[in-house]
Amino acid sequence: MKVRYLRGLALLAVVAVVFSGASALAASPKSAAVDVKFKSGPDSPFGLAGATRFDGYYDSSSQRVYFLGTRQADDSTSGEVWYYDVAKKKYKDTGTAMPTPVSNYSIAGLTDKTGFGLYIFGGRDASAGIVTDVQVYYPGTNTAAKLGNKDAWPGTTSPSDCVSLPAMGVATVGNTAYVVGGVAFAANGCADENSDQTWAFNPKGKSGKKWTQGPKLTLARGYITTAVLGGKIYAIGGDINDAAVLTAQTVVETWDTKAAKWKKATDLPEACDETQAFGFDKGPLANTITVTGCGQWPNDLPDVLQYDSKAKSWSTVGTLLESRRNEAGANIGTDKKPQLFVVGGYGADGATVLETSEIGTVSKAGLQWTRVAPHGATRGATTS
Repeated sequence: MKVRYLRGLALLAVVAVVFSGASALAASPKSAAVDVKFKSGPDSPFGLAGATRFDGYYDSSSQRVYFLGTRQADDSTSGEVWYYDVAKKKYKDTGTAMPTPVSNYSIAGLTDKTGFGLYIFGGRDASAGIVTDVQVYYPGTNTAAKLGNKDAWPGTTSPSDCVSLPAMGVATVGNTAYVVGGVAFAANGCADENSDQTWAFNPKGKSGKKWTQGPKLTLARGYITTAVLGGKIYAIGGDINDAAVLTAQTVVETWDTKAAKWKKATDLPEACDETQAFGFDKGPLANTITVTGCGQWPNDLPDVLQYDSKAKSWSTVGTLLESRRNEAGANIGTDKKPQLFVVGGYGADGATVLETSEIGTVSKAGLQWTRVAPHGATRGATTS
C-alpha cells in the first residue's frame, strides 16, 4: 500500500486521514509514514428511503445526532426529526416534524430564551421554493417552532435581490450563527444568481433585531462548506451559478468575526462544493480542517482534503469508502478522540441517494473510516 506524507506536522505527531485502499499523504521530511487501513462496521439502515441535502448535529449530552428533515430518494421533502443513537447504533423518528419541511440546510446549535435549540435558516421546501423561514428544534422538549416574519432569513442574491439558498453555508462561533453566501435559481421562480452576503444571527436578540449584516465575501457563490478553526470562519469552495449550471470553486476565504472583511486563504487543490468540513483546535487533528469528500455538481469525488493552518497548505489525504456530496456530518467523538460521522448524500453518479454512513476514527494507524450502513436508493438529479 502506498502512503504519502503530510506536510507541516511534527515527527510522530502526524495523524493521517484514511479511507480506502488508495493512498494518501504528500511527502515531507518532517513527518513519519502512518499506515492507512479501514474496516467494515455493522449495517444500520437510515429508514428514510435514502437521504440527501441535509445536516446532522451531535448532542453530546444525549449521544444523539439529530437530523431536521431531508430530501428523500423520490425527491419529496420530509420534515420529520430523526436522531441516530451513537451508543445503541440505531436511528429513531422522534415523532416531531419541523413546521416547514425543507432540505438544503445546515444546523447551528444555539441557546435562546427558551433553552438550547437546533436552528436552520431558509432552505428549499417541498414545492421546490426557496423559503425565508427560520426554524428551531428543542431536543430537551422534543418540540419545534418557526420564528416570526420579523426574524426571517434576510439573505439575497445580486442583482435581483432574490431570496438566497444558503444550504450548508452556516458556521457557529460562540452563541452566534453566521450564514455565508447563497444561490438562487430561475427554476425556483427568481434568477440564476449568487450571493456575497454574510449574516450573523443572535438567538437572544430582540424580535426583529436578531440579524446583523457582516462583510461581503471576496467571491459571491453558494453551497459553501464552512469550518471554524482558531476562532475564524473558513468559507471553503462552493459553486457559482451561471444559467443554472453550478461550477465548483477552489477559493477559500477566512474571517475573524471581529474583523472588517474576509481575507483570501490558500485555495483548495481541487474545486469542491456541497460537502462537510471539521475543524480542530486541539487533539490529534489540532490546527487542521478535514474536508470529507469533494462535490463537483452534479457529480462528486471521494477525495478527502486536509488544511494545515500552520503551514497554510492543503493536502489530498485519501478517499472515503463511498463518494458522496450533500451528506450530513457531525463529530460524534471528542477533540481527543474524533469520530467523523458522515451519512447519506448523492453518490458518485449524482443520482443515487445513499443510506450508507461512515465513521472516521483516529488511532495509531491514522484516521480510519468504518462503513456503518451499506444501503442505497436511486432518484433523478435536481437543480437545487
